[in-house]
This record gives sequence, C-alpha cells and structure tokens, in this order.
Amino acid sequence: MEQLRGRNGLVTGAAGGLGGYIARALAAEGVNLVLSDLPGAPLDELIAELQGLGVDVETVPADLMHRDEAETLVARAEDALGPLDILINNAGLEFSGPFLERTGDEIEGLTRVNLLALMLITRSAMPGMVERGRGHVVNIASLAGKTSFPYLATYGASKHGVVGFTACLRAEYAEKPVGFSAICPGFVSRVGMFGRIEARVGEPPGVVRTVPPEAVGEAVVTAIRSNRPEVIVQPGARPLILLSALAPRTAARIGRTRRFREFAERFAQEKRRAPQTLAEERAAPRAPE
Repeated sequence: MEQLRGRNGLVTGAAGGLGGYIARALAAEGVNLVLSDLPGAPLDELIAELQGLGVDVETVPADLMHRDEAETLVARAEDALGPLDILINNAGLEFSGPFLERTGDEIEGLTRVNLLALMLITRSAMPGMVERGRGHVVNIASLAGKTSFPYLATYGASKHGVVGFTACLRAEYAEKPVGFSAICPGFVSRVGMFGRIEARVGEPPGVVRTVPPEAVGEAVVTAIRSNRPEVIVQPGARPLILLSALAPRTAARIGRTRRFREFAERFAQEKRRAPQTLAEERAAPRAPE
C-alpha cells in the first residue's frame, strides 16, 4: 500500500508504550486514525498532537480481556471514522519473571490480550478489506517471538504465536489484496516493559541492545508501504534469530552465558518491583506483599 495519505487506520493499545509512536508515524504520513485503549486511558494529549498534523482522530475504548469488546472493536471504529484500510494490533500485556511464579490469571490474561484478541480483531477487519480490495494488518510481535529469552516464557509464547499467525495469513491470502506484517522489536528504550525499568537494569548485552520507540513507528510505515512479511527492528539480532532456528542448543547456551543471565535476572527482579500498568492491574491484580 504505497499511498497512505487519506487512509483510515486503527491502533490498539494507543495510550501506552509504543502506541503513541506508531500513531505519530502514521499520522505524519496522512493516515486518519482511531485510537483504542482501555476506558479511561489518557489519550487527550496524543489526540491533540495528531490532529495538529492535519488528520482526523477518533477514539473507541475497548477492554480486550473481554471477547465481545474485541469482536466489536472494528465495527465501532468504522462507525466512528469510516472503512478501515490499516489495522495495527499493538495492545499487549508484559508479565515477565520466573515461569513458576506466574499466576493462572496472568497466563490467561496475557494470552487473551496478546494473541486471542489480536486474532479476533483481525478476523473482524479482514472481510471489509478483502471486499474493498485494499488493506494491511500489522501485528506488533517481538524478538521474543523469534528466539528465546529467560524469564519471558509466557510473553514469548504469545509473541511466537503472533509471528506464526501473521506468516500463516500471508500464505493463506497471498492472492488477495490484503497484506500482513509482523514487527519484531527487542528492548525498546523509554517506553513499555523495558523502558519503565531501564535506568535500574542497564543496557542489554550484545545484539539485543535497545532501540528508540521512534524506530518501531518507522518500521510500521515501512512494512505497510512495502508489504514486508516482518521487520526486525534490531538488524543486529538477525544472527541470533538464525542461530535459534538452525542451532537451538547453541542459542540456548548463549542465553546461559554469565553476562546474559545476569542481565535477565536483573530484568526479572526489577520488573517484579515495578508498579503495574492499568492493563496489568485489570488483567491480574498483584497480591499485596
């Protein structure tokens, strides 16, 4: 989809983490937007900023823990703005830490938001895109969906699902005028799961060094314009991804090296101490310590 100006897009998870940066990148290209997040999520400043770029902006709240809200989101977005040309599935939960410490509520909630809701929203958007002969679905995945990281078992499982889902849709709809892309950032500075604790954790080791959130917004625009199957936001991580696919035992040994292990343990410890986001609190309230 080379021409983006005047298109209509929906961005889920717009209020926090990467959502605002993705919305800014699309608005800069002239895309009108529906921003969706939890009811009560702060969006006023972002709306004003995007409108200043000359695009139409609407908001449609949705709690993606609830299946009915996920399934009706596209219809409500189209009622607010018009037929959708672009869907950005960005909403997600980020529970991390030792797998055996994850509660059943955390595992279920993360899977519902990161994978099930994404699939349901995509299913709702696709018929109109196919009928109109244009559309692109961008799913925000992760390097954790291409390789393996300690203390991210549940999160990584959901993102592997996102990567696989995207690839399967590209194969199934290869002859249709709808594109599908997976965006795979690693550790992103300033925002999201890592950004909230990076000052206490320090720079990740080696090829998984941080990238700025603006790079993710740029990756989304690139994926849509070029119909890219996936964009690895940290290009230096490609050898690790290839190693994970071709030599998983060797890749696992890298994950057990002292530097990598110490970083992973520090990350898990600081994430446990960090305040929960609104989405995390709604999905699985943390028991008082």
